[in-house]
Amino acid sequence: MVFNVNLGKRDFIKRFGAGFGAFVISFAALAGCGEKSPEVTAVSIDKDGKVSNVIYEEFGIQYDIQELSNMASSEVAEYNSEYSEPKITLDTVELTEDGSFAKVAMSYDSATDYAYYNQETLFYGTVQEAIDAGYQVSANLKNNGGDQIDPGFTAEHPDRHIIITTDKSNFKTPFNIEYCSDGVVLLGNKEAMLSSTAENSVVQLLLSK
Repeated sequence: MVFNVNLGKRDFIKRFGAGFGAFVISFAALAGCGEKSPEVTAVSIDKDGKVSNVIYEEFGIQYDIQELSNMASSEVAEYNSEYSEPKITLDTVELTEDGSFAKVAMSYDSATDYAYYNQETLFYGTVQEAIDAGYQVSANLKNNGGDQIDPGFTAEHPDRHIIITTDKSNFKTPFNIEYCSDGVVLLGNKEAMLSSTAENSVVQLLLSK
């Protein structure tokens, strides 16, 4: 594999000045006066493990959206060139209606492709598959009411799906989120905000199926 993992979406944004960190825009920071803003970076995973990612970045007038699009297209093409079929699709690079944010939408064939391209941990699969891959399922997961998971729960339900990640975006899941790590804010049965979790922490979302 000759693709430079120091490139990818982080790299083409850094060349536009703000750095990738601004992509992870917290729900609270954007909401303002109790109103939810649509400009929230999100990672969505479907039942088959395919990943879609919509990213928003503040976009100054000194930058050119076409140049950003060209950079993104080039780096996605470089990644895909190592495979017989494309693993990543660049769906959209555009400005929001008011012109204040750049919107970048990308699709990934798997969580592995997302993780490798973005230099983040991202695993999606069953509990047993996570264990087989070398992950340790946390014993400190809690439900929405704050109750800690039963110590034997994951051993009894190895077919439950789990998401394990270091990414601090909002996550949209294919099944209900039943247990999660400390700091996760549930926005709905299938959506969680991870930006409030500890920096550099590995977050786990245990799903209902």
